[in-house]
Amino acid sequence: MTTEVQQTPFPAWGRSNSFLSFGDSQTPLTQAGLVDRLNILDVLGRYAWSYDERNIAALESSFSEDAVWEGSVAGTFAIEPIRGRQAISDWLQGHMAAQSDQRRHNAINHIFVSQTETTAEVLSYLLLTSASEGTTKVVTSGFYRVRFAKAESGVWQIEYMFGGFDNPF
Repeated sequence: MTTEVQQTPFPAWGRSNSFLSFGDSQTPLTQAGLVDRLNILDVLGRYAWSYDERNIAALESSFSEDAVWEGSVAGTFAIEPIRGRQAISDWLQGHMAAQSDQRRHNAINHIFVSQTETTAEVLSYLLLTSASEGTTKVVTSGFYRVRFAKAESGVWQIEYMFGGFDNPF
């Protein structure tokens, strides 16, 4: 006798649910475009480091004033949109307060889906780890889909962030 087991998450659940898409080729860049890419990836890195090190001021500066953060757990559970820098910060701080372990948000394998002089969209894998009591373990994996905008000051900020998590945590 065999038992059919439903696998979750389903392979390619992010693309299957239209949470992400990307082309099959890269776009040629100017020197200024390359500099922007470094600055954009720096913002994403600062978001992760700021959360993990509880640097609230740096975390908040990663987001534009009217930013939106939302997500999904494997396409089966929606994380409703959180709107505005302060609301996002408050929501993230609520998670921090419930975590006594050392989290590390590892954003890797970046793909630039689009980029102009003032906007960009980036996909990155997420590998979220936890260190506690002498053990490090994977909490979840997934992806980030992030839209960035360049402010009038020339600073890049997150204007939209989607967290796609492969498993609940």
